[in-house]
Amino acid sequence: LLDLKRDPHQLLSAMDRDTRYEIRRAAAQDQLTYDCRNGQDENVFRQFCDYYDEFAAGKAQPKLNRAWLSLLARAGALALSQVSDSTGETLVWHAYHRATHRATLFYSASLFRKFDSSAMRNKIGRANRYQHWQDLQRFKAEGISVYDFGGWYHGDSDTERLRINKFKEEFGGEIVKNYICERALTARAKLFLRVRRLLLGDAI
Repeated sequence: LLDLKRDPHQLLSAMDRDTRYEIRRAAAQDQLTYDCRNGQDENVFRQFCDYYDEFAAGKAQPKLNRAWLSLLARAGALALSQVSDSTGETLVWHAYHRATHRATLFYSASLFRKFDSSAMRNKIGRANRYQHWQDLQRFKAEGISVYDFGGWYHGDSDTERLRINKFKEEFGGEIVKNYICERALTARAKLFLRVRRLLLGDAI
């Protein structure tokens, strides 16, 4: 979690030196465009979902549950952001659950695997860090006090999740134990939660 009650200088200073450099380089040299997108806009919602589903297919992960996500969008609780380059190519999408005082990252998607160029992949990495920096400043300006990176992997065997942990650590902040309560009301729901726990552990 990042404490957005701190001023921007304090937030930036808490980040790793290399991360600060990547953010500044992205802002100064990469000609990126950052957009806050309206999750209630059906066209924007569809653009994000289509992009994420392509990203998920590349990682052999399931597509989005659009019916569920649209409930958040209609309630005004889905915040989206997008970064593109000077050619209009979308580099990264972020999707958040926006509550009164907390913004929680639900999804981050980029199609870096489709690029063979290491320079382009590095540019997308900078764009992602730049986008997080823009997102947290945006939420801070809107009165949000907590920026939640959306979970922490406590295991030691999944290299992909450990890599994601390392990425989150770059931004400073604090690892805080929070609780998500899900109460199964049907036998089918109990089975679903049991199977998911067996497959994914405690991480959702």
